Amino acid sequence: MIARAIVLSVGVVACAAGGARHDTGASAGAERLTLEVGPARVPCTGEAHTQCLRVRVLPDTAWQLFYSRIDGFDFEEGFRWRLEVERRRVPNPPADASSLSYRLVRVISKERAP
Repeated sequence: MIARAIVLSVGVVACAAGGARHDTGASAGAERLTLEVGPARVPCTGEAHTQCLRVRVLPDTAWQLFYSRIDGFDFEEGFRWRLEVERRRVPNPPADASSLSYRLVRVISKERAP
């Protein structure tokens, strides 16, 4: 009986450890992305005229205007950033808000722009 309990316990631990290997490190419901952030904000129009970041999702090369904010990221003009972020869907966002939220996981690099 004790041997059976030990075998069962080892099996549960092995299954739990096996599942952890497939974890991407993202929080539940989130996906991890690498973003490159350009060195300057640029004029853009959303609800009003404002300044947006220019970002591209690596390895894509097309720059896009970024209307959202990245929680935990403090932009500093004059630097090109490479960030690891979590992106998740926002359930029932307000009509004037994004359906996606972004959170900084880590700064991969920060280099002075030429």
